[in-house]
Amino acid sequence: MRQPMPEKKKLANAVNDLKNALKYKNKALKNNFFYAGIAKCFETCFEYTWKYFKQYAIKEGLEVFSPRDSIKAAGRLGLIADVEKWLAFLENRNIAVHDYLGISHAEYLKTISNFYREVGRINFP
Repeated sequence: MRQPMPEKKKLANAVNDLKNALKYKNKALKNNFFYAGIAKCFETCFEYTWKYFKQYAIKEGLEVFSPRDSIKAAGRLGLIADVEKWLAFLENRNIAVHDYLGISHAEYLKTISNFYREVGRINFP
């Protein structure tokens, strides 16, 4: 059974939360509390984004099973321009979530800032 498309407002709220969290980026390099807040906002926003890509791809008749498939489908459908950049976001997110020593705070914050710029460029239908 197909799930309804997620509300764009929910995704927009997650993007707005990330925007507000990124205001504390400089503090996050010195304080884990701020870092954890920004990281969580990014991870939530990333989840909403790839799930939106997945549901849109399914609606368009494509088979997708994973975040990677969803990102590739979003590229094929013209939602995003740079699939490789989005796959790098996924890789860095996975490293940060599953291997806490695998990426520095500074590098992850750079990924998050770049993601925020790219999420603003999604071509929503």
